[in-house]
Amino acid sequence: MAGTPSRAAAGRGIDEERFRDIKLTVSDREMGESRSCTLEEAKTWDWNNPEIWRVIGGWQITSYKVLLDVLSRKLESGRTEVEIVVAPRFTMLSGG
Repeated sequence: MAGTPSRAAAGRGIDEERFRDIKLTVSDREMGESRSCTLEEAKTWDWNNPEIWRVIGGWQITSYKVLLDVLSRKLESGRTEVEIVVAPRFTMLSGG
């Protein structure tokens, strides 16, 4: 599917330094709050917890490597600010 972050690309080593100027905002849908976030913080998230969904522009982000792949695509298109929507799986599925 065109535009889909590829798992093969996500598995490649990506130079994290190229993301130093990107501004990440985490929007917590359950709490109704937004805050800034660093890549270092994102790296520590529990990526194995299927009950928490992270979404950027309609794409579910399932691992740190997929996050870097999506951020890479955003940078290539000139975007330097990215919102990550975070919520429990059940609220995302119910449209909340």
